[in-house]
Amino acid sequence: MVALTKSNVASPKNCFDFRVGLEGEAAAAAARVRTAEDLALLARTLDEMEGLRTGGQLGLDEDFAFHLQVARASHNDYFVSALQSLRESIYDGMLLARTASYVVLEEKMAAINTQHRRVYEAIRDRNAEAARTAMRQHLLRCKKSTRHWYPTGNDLDRDLYDQAL
Repeated sequence: MVALTKSNVASPKNCFDFRVGLEGEAAAAAARVRTAEDLALLARTLDEMEGLRTGGQLGLDEDFAFHLQVARASHNDYFVSALQSLRESIYDGMLLARTASYVVLEEKMAAINTQHRRVYEAIRDRNAEAARTAMRQHLLRCKKSTRHWYPTGNDLDRDLYDQAL
């Protein structure tokens, strides 16, 4: 596994880039092979996240639990192991995406919950392509939601930076 240092400010951004492929495929696999028990666990995890309604709570543990449950529903231990090994970097990225964004926390949490709901529904419906797409879009939106990686934070620079990605 790659050793990441805390001083590497791009690590969470690079982790998001890696997760887009990894978790997109995990979600597609989960849609194909999930069991009724997997679906019930995913629904419970999603309900816990949606039940936070913030009040200052960031929901990092609940968010990670959802992503880990998607990996578990794939019935591929490599997806699970990869996510678990990236836990610290994933938390760093989630924290940046929630606290350094252009929207207030409640709006951000509502958007994340909606995105997770789309992943869940595609897995529930056994639609592998929709699950892959929903997970990839969710992670890309989270990555882009932080101004931490943009040179000045203004909208023009942000748009130019996004085009370069």
